[in-house]
Parts: sequence; structure tokens; C-alpha cells
Amino acid sequence: MKMREMTTGVASEADWRPAIALLTISALSVVIGAHPQPFGWEIAVTHWVQQWRWLHAPLLVVSWPGNSVVVQGLILMLICGLLARGGWRREARALAVVSVGAFLLNALLKAVVARPRPTPELAQLYIATDGWSFPSGHVMFYTAFYGGLAGFAKAKLPRGVKRTALYWLCVLMAGLVGPSRVFLGAHWLTDVLAGYGYGLAWLRLTGAALWQPATDEVGDRGVAAGTVGQHNQSTEGNTDV
Repeated sequence: MKMREMTTGVASEADWRPAIALLTISALSVVIGAHPQPFGWEIAVTHWVQQWRWLHAPLLVVSWPGNSVVVQGLILMLICGLLARGGWRREARALAVVSVGAFLLNALLKAVVARPRPTPELAQLYIATDGWSFPSGHVMFYTAFYGGLAGFAKAKLPRGVKRTALYWLCVLMAGLVGPSRVFLGAHWLTDVLAGYGYGLAWLRLTGAALWQPATDEVGDRGVAAGTVGQHNQSTEGNTDV
């Protein structure tokens, strides 16, 4: 009983974290909407990051898949197709919902906040960008897509080189896309932070199927466990006789 109460308490505490994060990011969105100009410390952070010029090539590579909606769509269809072909149809649907939903939600948030992009007067622009800046679409999509794929790999793939490689590739892509957007002059730091926040919140809200077992799987395991228990009891009874 105590163990069950402790588990319930931990689960309840964890359930509040996405809500708190979402409220924090929403408050930041209100602040940016009222003050769309970059803060002085954001400009300073961008200048500091951009002094590391050797980062240009690797961060450009990290950012490249998100530069085109067509490329993003092709990667998503490829991965979802591979998942479905491997028997992970439920997970493929979840990844599609998470990724497409993050893309559409980002477009809505950008239209509402309407923050301009960095300008050449304030930062070095290494790539051409258009549209609004807040929150970062790259970061939000990468967090949802690669974050969801990382959760799937860690929770459902068997241990081995393939699982480890896929997991860390996804972690690196999601983790490095934020710094890449600041370095390339495409976003301010608050755009990136909001992208991570909204992406994680959306992933937690819609992507549980990627790392949680299906209900029927849990039921099958329970039946199997019960069958094993009955078999053990029967064996013990026969031994006593």
C-alpha cells in the first residue's frame, strides 16, 4: 500500500511539470508580444555565440533539414513508413501527429506574437530567413520529432548499437538546433527557449504512445503474469502432495 501511494504521489507530481512549463512559456510569449524588440542581453548572447566561427559548418548541417518544409515532410514520411513497416503502426501515427501538430502550432504562435527576425544591424546573418521569429520553428519541430523518436528508441527498441546510435543522434539534433539558430542569426535566444518549451509540452501532450506500451500490451502482460502465477501455485501444490 505504501509503495502504491508513493508511486501515485510521484506520478501526480510529474504531471504538473508540463503544465508549469507551458504556463511559463506562455507568460514569456505575452512578454515578447508586448516587447518584440530583442533585449540587450539577447544581442550580447548572439554576439558571444557568433565569435566561435568554427561552429559554422557543423551547426549549418544540423539546421539544414529544417530549412525546407518539403525536406521535413520527406524525413517524417520516411521514418513513419519505416516504423509502420516494422510493426510500430501506433507509434508511427503518434510521431506523425506530434510532428505535424508542432508545425501547425508553431505557425499559429508566430502569427499571434508577430516578432520580427534578427536584422543585420544587430547580428551577423549567415542564412536568409523569412516569416516571424517567435517561437523558433526549427527548435519546436526538432524537439517534437527528434525528441519523440528518442523516447521511442529508449523505451521500445532492444538494447544494442542501433538503439544507442538512433537515440544519441536524435538527442544531438534536438539539443544542437537551438544553438545553431542563434549562431546563424535566424533567432534570438528567447525564440529558441520558447521553441523548446512549446515543443516539449506538445510532445508530452500528444506523444505518449511513442514511449508508453499500448493498453492491450499491458493487459497481455497481466494475463501472462497471472498464468505464470497459477502455474507456479499448481506446481507447488503438486510438490506438496
